[in-house]
Amino acid sequence: MKRLNFMNFFAKSRIIFLLVITGAGCEKALQIKNPSSTPIAVYDDLWNTLDKNYALFKIKNVDWDSINTYYRPLFRNDLTSPDLFSKCGKMLEALKDGHVSLISKEQTYTYEYFYTGYLTNFNLINIKKNYLDNQFQQLGPVIYKVINETGYLYYGSFRDNISEAQLKILFSEIAATKGLIIDVRNNSGGNLANVEKLFSRFINAKKLVKYEVKKKGHGHNEFYDKVASFVYPAGTFYNKPIVVLTNRTCFSACNDFVLYMSYLPNVRIVGDQTGGGGAIPANYLLVNGWKLQYSSSITLSPDGTPVENGILPDYVVNITPIQEGLGKDPILEKGYQLLQ
Repeated sequence: MKRLNFMNFFAKSRIIFLLVITGAGCEKALQIKNPSSTPIAVYDDLWNTLDKNYALFKIKNVDWDSINTYYRPLFRNDLTSPDLFSKCGKMLEALKDGHVSLISKEQTYTYEYFYTGYLTNFNLINIKKNYLDNQFQQLGPVIYKVINETGYLYYGSFRDNISEAQLKILFSEIAATKGLIIDVRNNSGGNLANVEKLFSRFINAKKLVKYEVKKKGHGHNEFYDKVASFVYPAGTFYNKPIVVLTNRTCFSACNDFVLYMSYLPNVRIVGDQTGGGGAIPANYLLVNGWKLQYSSSITLSPDGTPVENGILPDYVVNITPIQEGLGKDPILEKGYQLLQ
C-alpha cells in the first residue's frame, strides 16, 4: 500500500497536481457542504457519496459493501484529523483509481500505483542530448525536430494550451516529412480541447473517437445510454505514417489522445500500456470541508470497450535502468525503425 503524502497542498509534485486539478470542461461542478462534522459522519459522507455516484465499481471489480463492512468499525469520533485522513485514504486505495483524490489543507491522498509500480520508460534529458543533439524548435508546449525526413514531436502536458496559430506553423514545418513520431510519454493529461485540436490535424472527415456513459441514478449499475463523441478535421491534414510513444504516465486526457490515434490506420503505438483514467472526474466537498474527487463516468472506445485501465501498444518496448543510464531510448529507436 502506498504511503499517504502529508505535506502542504501547494507543494505537491507536478503529476499529483495534474491529477487532482482537472482542465476546463473536464469535471463536474463542486458541491458545497457544511464545513464541520464528526469523524464517523465524515466517513459516512465519503462512503455514501461514492456509493451513489462513483461509476467504476464493476470495471474496478470492487465490492463496495464489503469495503464498508471492513472499514466502518475502524472509525471512531475520537480520531485525530491526521488519523481520520489516513484511514479514509487507505479505504480509497481499494478503488485503484488515479482520478480518486482526497484533499485537506494539510494533506493529500491520490492513487499513484497506475504508474509508480512500473518502469519509467522516459528520460527527456537523454532524448534532447543523444537524439536531438540539444537542437530543436519549440512552439508553445511542443518541442519538435525533423531528422532525415522524419519528424519528432513531444507534447509534455495537455494542461499546457496550444493555439491554432502554433499548430499551423508546426504542421507547415513537418508537412514534407515522410513520417512522424508523437511522444506523449509522461503526459498525465489536462484539457481535452488541446487533445482535439492536435488530433483534428490527422483526420480529413468527422471521426467517432469514443462514447461516454454517465450515471443515471444512485445504483451501481444505473447509467444513461452511451453518448458518442466526435472530432472534426481542421487545418492541414497529415496522413503520413505515425508512431505514438507511450508509457504508464500517459493518463486521463492523454489516454484519450492515444485512444483516438490508435483507431487511425496509419498509426502504430510503441512503448508501455498507458495509465488509463478515461473517466470524467467530479468534485464533492465532504461535511468537514475536505475535497473528494472521483470518477463519474465510463469511457468506451469506438467499438464499445472500456478504456479505464489503459491502451495497449502495438509494440511493447521498455527501457531498462542500464539502458537509461547509458543514455539510450529503445522506445524512440523502435519508432524511428518503424518509419524507415
